[in-house]
Amino acid sequence: MNTQTPPTRLVVGDDAPDVRLVDHEGQTIAMMSLWQSQPRVLLFVRHFG
Repeated sequence: MNTQTPPTRLVVGDDAPDVRLVDHEGQTIAMMSLWQSQPRVLLFVRHFG
């Protein structure tokens, strides 16, 4: 029996979820810590290779 709730979609104006990301040095960082002091821009780059 699956008791997990399905994920909901984000809409404009929603807070971003607190997820863990790996930076360019291989260190794990909580996304929420990136904008504790001020807003940030998060960019995802797709690698073709």
